Amino acid sequence: MNIFRIVILLIGMIPLFLGVTGIIFGAADHAGGEAVSAALDSQYRYLAGVYVAVGVMIFWSASDIRGRANFLRFAMLGWFIGGLARVVSWLTVGEPASWQVSGMIIELAVPILLLLWQRRVLRR
Repeated sequence: MNIFRIVILLIGMIPLFLGVTGIIFGAADHAGGEAVSAALDSQYRYLAGVYVAVGVMIFWSASDIRGRANFLRFAMLGWFIGGLARVVSWLTVGEPASWQVSGMIIELAVPILLLLWQRRVLRR
């Protein structure tokens, strides 16, 4: 269970880091420094805040693997849905940057793998 907890904490750092930096730097950071509309920046920073919440949920679940199992499940559901949203974007707008494709693969694979591992840990 300790390795599982460590992995959860490491994974929790991803949305926490990306959320905090998204709040601080906004959408222009991803637009190559070009100006973006206030509406786009506002939406981006809002969603970065949601990402921080997902990171906190992941961290919170690590403190009590059994008692807070649903927090991890909901956080992984949110992360997975975010990956699906990237798929929709790709299909409707076009191929994103390579780092975003990598993120999408992680967002679609890691939640499933982590929840399968969680199920195994909880059965013990």
